[in-house]
Amino acid sequence: MREYIFAAEYKRGADAVMDVFIDHPELIGTALNITISSAGVWRVDRVVGPADALDAVEAVYTDASVCNECLGEHPDCTITAEYDVVSDDQNSRIIYAYSDGGSYCHSIPFFAARTFSDGLVFDAQRRGNVYEWRILVPGDPPVGDLFDQLQDGLTEDISLSLRQVGTLSAWGDPTASLTKLPPEQRRALETATQLGYYATPRDASLGDIADELGLPKSTLRYRLRRAESWLTETVVADHGMLDVPLEPRTTDS
Repeated sequence: MREYIFAAEYKRGADAVMDVFIDHPELIGTALNITISSAGVWRVDRVVGPADALDAVEAVYTDASVCNECLGEHPDCTITAEYDVVSDDQNSRIIYAYSDGGSYCHSIPFFAARTFSDGLVFDAQRRGNVYEWRILVPGDPPVGDLFDQLQDGLTEDISLSLRQVGTLSAWGDPTASLTKLPPEQRRALETATQLGYYATPRDASLGDIADELGLPKSTLRYRLRRAESWLTETVVADHGMLDVPLEPRTTDS
């Protein structure tokens, strides 16, 4: 079994869906389930972010004339698609999508299924200008052939890279995904981590992070505390630590 990661980077104007993610960098779209056959692609995605960004991405994503799986728009691409928003709240949407194989459509999942046939497992994420696909493939297939097919016909507004992970990377537990945090808390936590706030010794102060985000320190402190609390409770719960009985306190006689 081999894991391959395809990462497509988009310039603005190359793809209607990715333009929304570029305009709203706080948006994250993750695949909850992807099923692919010669008949089409079925998938369920969770998109998280502020309400206005979610409304914008939903409007484009549920447009049946847009190929959401394609590497850019092709004038001869013909697809039949259907969408349904199965859950929505203030910070997230869960969207079901189906699209048939179509014609003349430049798509990583369809090209992969056509090249390698059955036995593939897919994962995907959109964020900023990057749309990343991870594929588990049985055996040791000629993945270079697939990469060449995908490269052929790409516009200059889309660049594609490929890397193989020698050992399978952790596909993760969706219950611990940072996408469950409100966007403002997630951004605070990510920025603090990137600037070295949690390094030992610290490379950045709370004031440095507040300046970077343009926030009062009190607001930043609140958001970090909420995010840290959620992260701690999630890790403790996932490892069953809440079920471990506390040892009785001992007192000196």
